[in-house]
Amino acid sequence: MTENRRLKVFLCHSKDDKPKIRKLYSRLTTDNFDVWLDEVKLIPGQDWDFEIKKAVRNSDTVIVCLSNSSTTKEGYIQKEIRFALDVADEKPEGTIFLIPARLEDCSVPSRINRFQWVDLFEKNGYSKLKEALHLRADDLSIRFNSNEILPKTTKGRISIPILGSILTGVPFPELKANAKLEYRENEETIEIARELFPAGEKGKDLFALNVRSDGLGDAMINDGDIVVLKPATKARNGDMVAVWLPWRKESTLKFFFEENDCYRLQPANPEMKPIYIKKDEPLEIKGKVVMVIRKVKTV
Repeated sequence: MTENRRLKVFLCHSKDDKPKIRKLYSRLTTDNFDVWLDEVKLIPGQDWDFEIKKAVRNSDTVIVCLSNSSTTKEGYIQKEIRFALDVADEKPEGTIFLIPARLEDCSVPSRINRFQWVDLFEKNGYSKLKEALHLRADDLSIRFNSNEILPKTTKGRISIPILGSILTGVPFPELKANAKLEYRENEETIEIARELFPAGEKGKDLFALNVRSDGLGDAMINDGDIVVLKPATKARNGDMVAVWLPWRKESTLKFFFEENDCYRLQPANPEMKPIYIKKDEPLEIKGKVVMVIRKVKTV
């Protein structure tokens, strides 16, 4: 039986590799994988060792990110690898569960070199990683794509208003967080099955915007896609947010991270540079991205 959900992916990494891991997290999340990253998923007061082990065990795949730092340095990553190997040993033979991913030219530890690794620093490395993840999804009979967004029946679906379009340089619709959205009865809507929403999302007060240009390529979102958002004025690290930058007269979609003296707006496209905003500069968060509905290209 086919299951409608995202593939659960755990990123095992060294803290020294955070910048590269954030880019990888952004790409995987944008490609509709359910990614577990410690700085995004862990919340204050949690037992981080317990939560990490639970996340590894509940994941469909663990990507062990390797670098010269992580392979030669003592630290928690070595414990994570050992635990991931223990879980891998419980899987049926041939299961794609543990994937070594080299972030740079480095040695692969002998205890995991029996698994074929991927070089993410090579041009086609990320494509190979995605292929492996899709094979794992096929093995688990998991499907999550825009062909399955529209449910066949009215049961268990949510109707979401499409309030306009995203155009580079044009402000987002004026919205207030936690305010009930008013829209006309005959306004364009999109219907989405409840089971396709992220865990904990009830679908209340969501709205959608059409992408009408290729100017959002840094968010890996293309012309014809639809972005589903929840009104918000604040965000947590790792949230993809709709942002209006008054001083640049620019609307954009970026992953949000708060740093010591600034905010970092991280593109999903690793070829693009992040935007750094000082905390005394204007930055208007308009909403959190809940889901991206991809336009399907037909041959």
